[in-house]
Amino acid sequence: MTITSKSVYSLPVAKQYIKILAPAKKRVENKKKAGPVRDKVVAVLPTYNERKNLVYLIPQLEDVLEQQGVDGHIIVVDDNSSDGTGAEAIRLARFYRNITVIQRPGKMGLGSAYRAGFKRAIDMGMDIVFMMDSDLSHKPSYIPKFLSCMKKTGAVVVIGSRYCKGGGTDGWPTTRKMISFGANFIARIILGITHVHDTTSGFRAFKASALLAINYDTIYSDGYSFLGEMLFRVYQNHMKIKEIPFTFYERRYGKSKLGKNEIKGFILYATKAIFIRIAKALHLL
Repeated sequence: MTITSKSVYSLPVAKQYIKILAPAKKRVENKKKAGPVRDKVVAVLPTYNERKNLVYLIPQLEDVLEQQGVDGHIIVVDDNSSDGTGAEAIRLARFYRNITVIQRPGKMGLGSAYRAGFKRAIDMGMDIVFMMDSDLSHKPSYIPKFLSCMKKTGAVVVIGSRYCKGGGTDGWPTTRKMISFGANFIARIILGITHVHDTTSGFRAFKASALLAINYDTIYSDGYSFLGEMLFRVYQNHMKIKEIPFTFYERRYGKSKLGKNEIKGFILYATKAIFIRIAKALHLL
């Protein structure tokens, strides 16, 4: 297990990589005796002031990953939280021994955090990479359904959908439900991904090969636009996308990190996507 500061920031070389401790020998020996090769599954968790949520989320994730019989890992990407989230993540990493904590010098955005987490996941040889919120809105109990859907359908991306049959939200006022549903409907039309009902859901599972195929490290948008651009690239590459229904739970602790700027960014990217679609239709790209 390694605590890492990514080299894309202006930090001294001595502070870019900080090794905390190695995996427990017992855990390594058990994996060697496991027999058949298991999928390597990792959950990437961007955090900013999520300490209270993390202490509940990590044990739930660990239980689910163990029950699934996968080679499970967790990557926490913390943007120098002021509430001690980074220190709590390190404490949990020392206890569980399958957690990587990426400590960054400041708040650098959701898209940047996921890019850092994806790079680490791919460097570790992960097969399936989950995107999850760290605020308990995305319940780990849904992970088996993602894995089952991916295995049965051959999808390279599975989305936890609030808006397909069986999905929903818990703790949202009617106005927020209407705005979110309307925004998703418009995004589906603009992006041309009409078979996907929830384009802004942040609860997703990707095959690592799909992340490489869409050149995830060249997506520099953030927030909702980052989520939309990832999905649009998968769609443009003619890769299979599936949805499973899930219930989104409103956070109990802390404040939402997505605001007006993220919504504006998504609108700007959606406009760009229209021109990309037109250009491809006219064989200009």
